[in-house]
Amino acid sequence: MWWERRRLQRLEGEVADARAERQELQRRLEVFEAIAHAAGAALPEPTWWGEAVPKAPMPAGLLAASAGYVRPDSPVRLDVEGTEVIAVIGGPGDAREWWSAVWQLIAPGAVS
Repeated sequence: MWWERRRLQRLEGEVADARAERQELQRRLEVFEAIAHAAGAALPEPTWWGEAVPKAPMPAGLLAASAGYVRPDSPVRLDVEGTEVIAVIGGPGDAREWWSAVWQLIAPGAVS
């Protein structure tokens, strides 16, 4: 019985720590957004990556990484308009969004 109470107390402490960390990250994000706003930067629309689809075919390595065929935090070498880019993939995801985001960062005027 006492070990269950101790375990519950430990879990409660971890939840409290996670909340405090989340609040600190939120505060830092707000500071960063204020700095970006003061510098004249505008936040992109939440779906900007879905609207910016490059004409170039998606690399096979990026497709494989999005399907989870590689280990997490694995590098994928990409060629974007003659610029070599190394993307670090942290796990399964949407390759189309990644590809569009890379194009927006490297060659924003080349995306149609």
